Amino acid sequence: MLVIGVGNALRHDDGVGLEAVRRMRSLLCAAGGAGERRAGPADGGVAIETREHEGDPLGLLESWDGARAVVLLDAIHGASPPGSVHRFDASSTPLPADLAGSSSTHAVGVAEAIELARALGRLPRTLVVYGVVGARFDAGGGLSEEVRAALGQLAETVLSEAGGLASQPHGEAR
Repeated sequence: MLVIGVGNALRHDDGVGLEAVRRMRSLLCAAGGAGERRAGPADGGVAIETREHEGDPLGLLESWDGARAVVLLDAIHGASPPGSVHRFDASSTPLPADLAGSSSTHAVGVAEAIELARALGRLPRTLVVYGVVGARFDAGGGLSEEVRAALGQLAETVLSEAGGLASQPHGEAR
């Protein structure tokens, strides 16, 4: 089970995916782990691994290579108020069209990378995307107050879902 925080820490709210993964690691460490949680069968369970991805979204295909279940965390533009969290199951259907190129400074955004992976047969069996509506995407560091306020609940929600996905038998994650 892999959780990937996507973003650019030098573009305000675009760094929310990175910050959410850092918050998750803190929660896991506070629970007695070393940044990973064990869940699942009595044979020791399955680790929840966390990664940060700040590069070209096409690099996600390498980051999730071999993972059967992945949760991505990223900033999005949206009509909802800043700090709103949206969950998308990208396992079998594309992300909504209005998210294509949502907050990426690259020619290819996360939505396009997912669709390329789908076309190439390199999509994880289960792929869930959590998008946080950002307020600021200009150059600079730090999250807006609205986005920062969403971090705690986002981290806990994703940890819960990741734990559930990790505890499913190998062939059932979907």
